[in-house]
Amino acid sequence: MQYTIILKPCPKTRRKITAVKKHLETLYGYTGSLSNKGVHITMAYLRNPQFLDTSPVKSVCESTEPFTFKLGSSGYFEKFSGNRKSYVVFYRIITSPEMEEFHERLVKALGDNSTDTGKFIPHITLIRKNVHEGNLREILDLTENSKISCKFLCKYLILGKRSSQNSRWHFEHLDFRKT
Repeated sequence: MQYTIILKPCPKTRRKITAVKKHLETLYGYTGSLSNKGVHITMAYLRNPQFLDTSPVKSVCESTEPFTFKLGSSGYFEKFSGNRKSYVVFYRIITSPEMEEFHERLVKALGDNSTDTGKFIPHITLIRKNVHEGNLREILDLTENSKISCKFLCKYLILGKRSSQNSRWHFEHLDFRKT
């Protein structure tokens, strides 16, 4: 079994982000998933995605009140593959103190299965292929000019599961505590 732990913006915002991703694909090639269903914020990276004790994750969700976050400006991460450097361009997420605290408790609940080694940088990936130093500034300018202004109320975490690399993902909503 493989697992992923994510949050999703509202459908309207996902559609707008998907439009930006499709425009980037037209200009630069493959960007990743082009379905608005695929737009997400990864909340934790698992050291072993084949194993997850879901009980602690569910407990964290049950003890969390809904929180807000906003979409911010674009940015990038450097990515190295051998001697080759490329970039991942994304929209930043402007977190609330509640979201930061939720993330800390989530990582603690994951224990040794979390790869969280530094400051949490929540983001929504826009393009991760075909971004090289020569076109990075152009892509950043384009994404900044396509900036989407919005604020979300997050009421649940999504736990994705699939049995193999080639099978479909199945998603379970883990609701936050009702206020």
